[in-house]
Amino acid sequence: MTFDGGPPLGGFCTPVKKRTSSPEKAVQRAIQDAFRLRYRIALVHVDSGAAGMRKGQGAGMGGHSATPAGFPDLVGVVPPSGRAVYIEVKAPGNVPTAAQTQMLAMLASKGALAFWADSVDSALAQFVQALRVVAA
Repeated sequence: MTFDGGPPLGGFCTPVKKRTSSPEKAVQRAIQDAFRLRYRIALVHVDSGAAGMRKGQGAGMGGHSATPAGFPDLVGVVPPSGRAVYIEVKAPGNVPTAAQTQMLAMLASKGALAFWADSVDSALAQFVQALRVVAA
C-alpha cells in the first residue's frame, strides 16, 4: 500500500512490520537517554551480534560480523577527555556471557570505562564509580 492508499509500487511501499521491543532494548534506550541528558554523551548501539546476518540478510559478508564476540552493546566518548565508554546492556536479572565479561575486562585494561548494566541506575552508578577510579 502506498502513502495515498493505492496499490504497492513495485514493492517499494510495502507495509513495514512493527517490531516488538525486548526488555533489553527498553533498558538500552533508557540508558542512552539518561547519558545524553545527564552527561551529554551519545551512546551508539553496535550490532556486534549481527542480527541482520542471523536473519539471512548478510550473505555478502559470509554471515559474520566485523566485531569480535562479546563486544559491548553501547559505545560512546566522554567529553572533554575523549575517554571511551563501553556498556554491555542486559535485561533486568540477566548477566553477561563469559565472552562479554572478558571483552569488558580487556577494554578496561586499555583505559576505557567498561561495564555492564541491567538498569539505568546501575549504568549511572557504575559510570560515576569508573570515573572515580580513573581519576584516582
